[in-house]
Amino acid sequence: MSRMGLGRNVIVPSLILAFGGTLAFNAQATDHEPSEGQTAGEQTDQEARAPAPAMLGPQVIEQASALLDAGDAEGAIALLRDYAPQNAMLQAIKRMTLASAYSDMEDWESALAQYAGVVEMEGVLPPGRVANASLLAGHRCLMLDRYEDAVKYLEVWKRVTAEPQAGVYAELARAYTELGQHALAIENLEEGLRLAEEQVRIADGNPNVVEYLRNTIAELRRLEAEP
Repeated sequence: MSRMGLGRNVIVPSLILAFGGTLAFNAQATDHEPSEGQTAGEQTDQEARAPAPAMLGPQVIEQASALLDAGDAEGAIALLRDYAPQNAMLQAIKRMTLASAYSDMEDWESALAQYAGVVEMEGVLPPGRVANASLLAGHRCLMLDRYEDAVKYLEVWKRVTAEPQAGVYAELARAYTELGQHALAIENLEEGLRLAEEQVRIADGNPNVVEYLRNTIAELRRLEAEP
């Protein structure tokens, strides 16, 4: 998957639309009669000048996502900079959108800060959201040779994901290997191997992955046995 695709696939238009519908209903539910001394026309003019804050979130995120798709990462960041959603899910979507924008600009530190903000919402967000953010953060840290950070994020992924993947266990094992922690690397490789073998058994896996994991485990065991 491309660099842009890794971040971009977390923005789900249907989820934004769902929030838009919910918030629109809430905004309509707060409609009231004109205040004392205020005509209906004056109230209408006032509301036109100051749209209901509840309606701004999905619209702002949707517009920022459109700017990203058009290649305008700076525009997306500027649009979201002062937007402070109160809803936890919208906060997460805002952060993931910003992470995509910063990644497009190759501002990795800012992107990682946004991913971290989502990971820190574990227990508030659905586990899948946290898993996605931690996976993207861990992958980026590996690419930056920041192995301790990669371990931190990928261990979160391992704890919360509902869709374990052999390749991610291999990435975590690589981080542990770079840190000289061969026993933990082997442990994760063995878990990845079990997943890969199961996928091969159900004709949904790649035998080459199984062979790679077995060879890597054997090599690490050899290194551990060396004096």
